[in-house]
Amino acid sequence: MPIAEQIWHTTRHITTKTSKKMAFSFLNLLKPKSTLDISEIISEIDFKGGTKYGENDGNAVYLDIEELGGFPFIKTIIIGDFSTKIKRTGCTLTFVFDKDSLVLGSDNTDVESNQIKNTIAYYTEIDFELTEEEAVKIQNEQVREIQYTFKDKILAFTPISVKNQ
Repeated sequence: MPIAEQIWHTTRHITTKTSKKMAFSFLNLLKPKSTLDISEIISEIDFKGGTKYGENDGNAVYLDIEELGGFPFIKTIIIGDFSTKIKRTGCTLTFVFDKDSLVLGSDNTDVESNQIKNTIAYYTEIDFELTEEEAVKIQNEQVREIQYTFKDKILAFTPISVKNQ
């Protein structure tokens, strides 16, 4: 099942909490709309397409090291209020360790977020190339923070393993 469809199925029950069919009335125009906070939407999503790796105030990142044709790569998905559309430059992902860091370039130079149906949340899929040595380093060393760099914006996440310490 495509990622967009998985996310839509998990958020479908969220929208039933906020959308009610009403007859048209001018009074309804003056009433505040009942909307869910982004953190509530993220907590309601039961995303099975990856391992939840880190969080920040308005987003969650799912990250897995996978292999294709004998070559490792990192598959990431950001779900939350972050939205971007980048052409020709891609982005970088930095793993910050205790004493050094590792910077990886995105596999694709075009990065685009998609809105999750009937919500204010977005999902952004980004893959990164890496070597066997880099994969081992990420798996074996304590990651303190991960940072996505999109043109002039840095989006930082605290890994769940660090948050729970």
